[in-house]
Amino acid sequence: MTQEGWIRALSGKQVLWFIFASLPLLPLPSEGFLPNFWSRVLTLSWDSHTHQYMTEQAILTVTLEVLRDVSDQNRALAEDEVRLGRAFWRAVGEVVSSNADTDFTTSTQSNPVYHFDSERIKDSIAMLRQLWTQTVLSVRAKEYQSARYSLGQLFHSLQDFYSHSNWVEMGQKSIYLHLMQPEEAAIPVAPEDKPTCSDCFTATCRNNLLPAVTHTQLLTSGYPSSSISKPHGKCSHGGILDKNTALRAKGGINKDSTSPVFSPHHYLHKEAAALATEATQAVLRDLKDTVGDEALLRLFSVKQKPALVFVLDTTGSMFEEITAARLRAHSIIQSRTSSLQQTSTFVLVPFHDPDVGPVYEEEDPNTFMQHLENLIALGGGDEPEMCLSAILLALTHSPPLSDIFVFTDASPKDAHLFDAVKALALKKQSKVTVETNPPLSAYQ
Repeated sequence: MTQEGWIRALSGKQVLWFIFASLPLLPLPSEGFLPNFWSRVLTLSWDSHTHQYMTEQAILTVTLEVLRDVSDQNRALAEDEVRLGRAFWRAVGEVVSSNADTDFTTSTQSNPVYHFDSERIKDSIAMLRQLWTQTVLSVRAKEYQSARYSLGQLFHSLQDFYSHSNWVEMGQKSIYLHLMQPEEAAIPVAPEDKPTCSDCFTATCRNNLLPAVTHTQLLTSGYPSSSISKPHGKCSHGGILDKNTALRAKGGINKDSTSPVFSPHHYLHKEAAALATEATQAVLRDLKDTVGDEALLRLFSVKQKPALVFVLDTTGSMFEEITAARLRAHSIIQSRTSSLQQTSTFVLVPFHDPDVGPVYEEEDPNTFMQHLENLIALGGGDEPEMCLSAILLALTHSPPLSDIFVFTDASPKDAHLFDAVKALALKKQSKVTVETNPPLSAYQ
């Protein structure tokens, strides 16, 4: 039975008991659109758009656009979705998780800058652009996991702008370009000493934004009780979980859900969600234009064939063995390239106590072999080496289902990383083969 079917099977009294018992578990009011399906359950707002839904739909839409652009033939939506596969949805899941974590992590949960709250709009814009820069740099460095993390945070804050500010109430029908593009026109933020709302004494608040704000096109956002103290006359975030609702100006302006219990401007939720989704798609299209089609597809693990990865110990004790390691690697590469097994890239991660890396990635096997030939075994005093750190780096830089071969004659100095290596290998379903003189029990 689906999640929604299970909930609907409950009796009315059971549902009410479940909801009120779960209210203490709900996120604090500064968090914006509901994070996921269960948030809709707890608020009885089945038709609310969540952060998860908007993020997944935006990534899916833009990814399919890119696939059609790089393909010679147009494909039907269902066919393209089948092509995306589990690796794609795992990558999307990382972005969604990062987005949701912004609501639950201590450092971001009540910070108004991450949610466009408390009129910290300029600071929030600066943070959006910083997250954009981090994402672009991570993609270019092929640190895709890091890029997905910063992208999730960026999406959360960007989406919250349309739910927490008065952008929709100002009659705006398109996204606020200045958020991500400094060269676009900016709209001023209401001064700290300027009242922005009038009192509202009902769950649904209509026309509680002062005409001096909406008519003069001044941006404002609500002050949640979890954030900084609210000046007199400013708008509250609003809803049953926001204590600031009782402070003047009473009421609130959030459009987080379709429930009047949690969102005083619930009647504008669909408009806010539509703009938030459009803005999320715009960021993805800008990212595609910045890093290129192939890099964007790699970011979401689309059309990525497994890589052949070699992790090689280059400390002095490997002086005699390194030639044998090269020959073994060459044999594996020849076997793969001459068979029907497809490999997208070849990855090399050398490690030399205490250094790990750099990572060499090539699509041409001959160019890759040249990197192997250039490795020299020198130095290294004590016997244990940073093997697991190198394997972790290799897993991070390789697509799912990759084969990773490790050549070393030493036990791991960084054995504390074993659980992290194992977890990432299982998550990516990659196979790690250690060719070493010490028994494999040294790595467990």
